[in-house]
Amino acid sequence: MAQVTSVTVTGTPVAGVAYRTYVRYSVVMEGSAATVDERVVACCWLPGFPLRVIAHEQADLSGPVALASDGEAHPVVLDCTDAARDHGVEPGMLVSRAMGCCGTLQVLGCDVPRVEAAAERFVQRLEAHGAAVQAMEPGRAFFDAAPLVLLYGGLPKVFERLLASFAGGNVRIGAGPNPFVAWVATRHAPPGGWLRVAPEETRRMLARMPLTLLPASPDLVKLLHALGLEALGDVAALDVHHVADRLGADGVRLHALARGEDPSRLEPRVPVDPVTELLAFPEAVANVQTLESAVQLLAERLAAHPRCVQHAPRAVIVSCVLATGTSWSARRVLRTPTIDARRIALAARPMLEEVPAAVERLELMLDGFEPRAADQRSLLGGRGGASFAGTALDDDALGGLDDDRVQRGMRHVQEALGEDSLLQVLEVEPWSRVPERHAVLVPRGRARDEERDVRGGRSGAIGAVDVGRGVWN
Repeated sequence: MAQVTSVTVTGTPVAGVAYRTYVRYSVVMEGSAATVDERVVACCWLPGFPLRVIAHEQADLSGPVALASDGEAHPVVLDCTDAARDHGVEPGMLVSRAMGCCGTLQVLGCDVPRVEAAAERFVQRLEAHGAAVQAMEPGRAFFDAAPLVLLYGGLPKVFERLLASFAGGNVRIGAGPNPFVAWVATRHAPPGGWLRVAPEETRRMLARMPLTLLPASPDLVKLLHALGLEALGDVAALDVHHVADRLGADGVRLHALARGEDPSRLEPRVPVDPVTELLAFPEAVANVQTLESAVQLLAERLAAHPRCVQHAPRAVIVSCVLATGTSWSARRVLRTPTIDARRIALAARPMLEEVPAAVERLELMLDGFEPRAADQRSLLGGRGGASFAGTALDDDALGGLDDDRVQRGMRHVQEALGEDSLLQVLEVEPWSRVPERHAVLVPRGRARDEERDVRGGRSGAIGAVDVGRGVWN
């Protein structure tokens, strides 16, 4: 068994009462333990991630700098530096008003493809060390640290190794028994350091935290303040039945989080391994025919990649570095996975017509690989679609939801429109007198897991499906 000692926090200490309070409450597992008996959820976070990415080599973050939304008639401030906040600039403010508050404010446009690419590299660095990562918004990700203890010989070595892979010394890691506690610990960890909260100290630590840490809407937080609640400890002290009567299911969930109880499970992603080819032009190209020829060349290179021997891509992604200094990307899901270079180029051709400016570098990426044996035929069987015998539908022509062709069709829909685009009715309490408790709608991919939890007696699992998915400010 590992020895329990006081916490060791790496990096420069943070000035303030909150940091000193956490150090007294935290414990870590020291030594080279062979097993870890408790759950350790960790959160890796880089504050102001989009602003840091866009401002790299363009602006000095020690001065008043703001990140503005792009492609809107009235852009708003998405994030800003502390120097800009000192002049009254706040996120959500119109850029015109922010310029009035600070005449020296430097406004940067948000390059979404560039931020997404940087966020993917951020997650891949964690995955390179063996972590099963659940990515949240850009610059924040959760992972289970317990399996890494056996790999690196203790939690301190795990966190120190992860922090060493990020340059700049601004990444923070927090750990706790569940995602919510890990996120709170990350918010108070020192830059370039880590902080862990022990399970037995969770409620005592959360008691002094502000209500803004809860994943609740601003209106709900204002309502809690109007009721005289100032800290998480005030919410945790309430009777859960009174909370449910006044605030409903959302209030019950926030009450559980204030008590340090977060039943949500981590949903690590499958590591992404796309196949890419790029072509840099000597001069910026704006001619669509030239771009189509370049895409055809890149598609032929990708079709010869060893990954395409037994697998075919489901999606095609076109990324461009524009002459204006920004980037642009578009994604298209193929109806049938294919490695035919001509079909891949044809799928990318409509996207090239949407490029907003001249292109300096063109990149073609294949993603969502599936076995090449997969072909998406008619869902109802038969060469002409539905099969009929007389006036009744032939039952043998329908394979049901378990049919492999139907499953591939549903994967295609979720790949194109997102996981929540395909929902399934799941019975929860069919015996209840309240109609709303009879069944719920859950994403198709998680329906079977939730049904297993309900049958196993975990009645709170349904209410906690989306806990930990929002952006917690």
